[in-house]
Amino acid sequence: MSDAPLPFPTAPGAVPLLGHLPQLARAPLPFVRQLRRHGPVVRLRLAHREALAITNPRLVRRILVDDAHQFDKGGSVADSMERTLGNSLVTCPADEHPRQRGLMNPGFHPSRMPRYSEAMLGAAVEVVESWAPGRNLHLEHEAHRLAALAVARSLVAAPAAASAAAVLAEGLPDISRGMYWRGLLPGKAFASLPLPVNRRYEQQMARTRHAMDLVTAQYRNSGEDYGDVLSKVAPACEHAADLHQSIRDQVLTLLFGAVETTAAALVWTLRLIDEHKLAPRLRAELHDVVGGTLPTHEHIAQLDYLQRVITEALRLHPPAWLGTRVATASVSWPEGTIPEGTDVTFSPYALHRDPSVFEDPDAFHPDRWKRENVTSDQRRFHFAFGAGKRKCIGDDFAMTELALALAVILTKWQLHHHPSPAAQPTPRFILAPPPTSVTLQALEG
Repeated sequence: MSDAPLPFPTAPGAVPLLGHLPQLARAPLPFVRQLRRHGPVVRLRLAHREALAITNPRLVRRILVDDAHQFDKGGSVADSMERTLGNSLVTCPADEHPRQRGLMNPGFHPSRMPRYSEAMLGAAVEVVESWAPGRNLHLEHEAHRLAALAVARSLVAAPAAASAAAVLAEGLPDISRGMYWRGLLPGKAFASLPLPVNRRYEQQMARTRHAMDLVTAQYRNSGEDYGDVLSKVAPACEHAADLHQSIRDQVLTLLFGAVETTAAALVWTLRLIDEHKLAPRLRAELHDVVGGTLPTHEHIAQLDYLQRVITEALRLHPPAWLGTRVATASVSWPEGTIPEGTDVTFSPYALHRDPSVFEDPDAFHPDRWKRENVTSDQRRFHFAFGAGKRKCIGDDFAMTELALALAVILTKWQLHHHPSPAAQPTPRFILAPPPTSVTLQALEG
């Protein structure tokens, strides 16, 4: 990228040497949200680097869909993800993506979802039935436990995967926080500092890599088809330069993507259900659709209000709250020209609060997603799972798991939420909910 200043207005508040990094470190969510006031494309200074923040949802869709051939995975967030997760479907460059997507597509075909739903339901029931009346729970821990168990019974089902997923789930907060800081301050200098965030990241990554090595060895050595995604992908890695690393990258990416994001979304949704007193309405819908039994895959499409609640929760609190790309060519827009090699960044968290798309954008309003209310712009500019060719391959998987987990929890327990001393989100690599403690009360009948 040229050293000349980018031809766009600069966000206010930059400080010498560090630029806008203090604002992204101290209060990133208010910072990315207020950037819209300064234009659709805003210049950021990040220490010695520059980047462009895209604040207009139509331009972001252009990056992800219409002009996707002019942008590639890249930028500080994507680079930090690649350093942690390796070369996989989520992190690979554009020229590698069709091959990797082709490997994964069969495992996420709609025909496989009923089988995955059984595994998800079993995981939810196992976790929820381990709870006891009067017990105090940390919902984040239980959500990670549930999501880890579900993915270890569906996407990565080798015997060692359950313990590996549990190890990853335990370490995810520290790993995600380390990834975020390494995205803000890329390079070896920050990562080498003996800071608590770095020590915890390295400790948890060492434990995670060891656990992933055991899973990888089972896929390499057993030759068994476990009926999961990795059983299809592992043989296709045979020609990789480093077979073990190639399989491990896929295992880690699937577990990370399916555990951290789903767990965060589950807790956010439960918090919103409690805040807006929606549990009785949701239980009534479950009773009408399911009766007194557990839901099945066929029931999910009929749980219309539950689906709207989840969609609205993902609008307000998208786990993947920050994305980056790099321009692979000079991109000419009416708003200005983006030089080749420029990092661009966008925030679904901020884009989902654009009042030109979402009326009363801060309000939790599930009925905005009713068929008679929803607009085409709302559908096009809901970026919780991305858009275009690189839209999350597991979007249906995640929505199914969230619906089943919520259905099981709501039909068995009343959750009494404790007042939260720190009710603000925790921006890590994933938009994590604040600590959420509840007391359990069993539902009668």
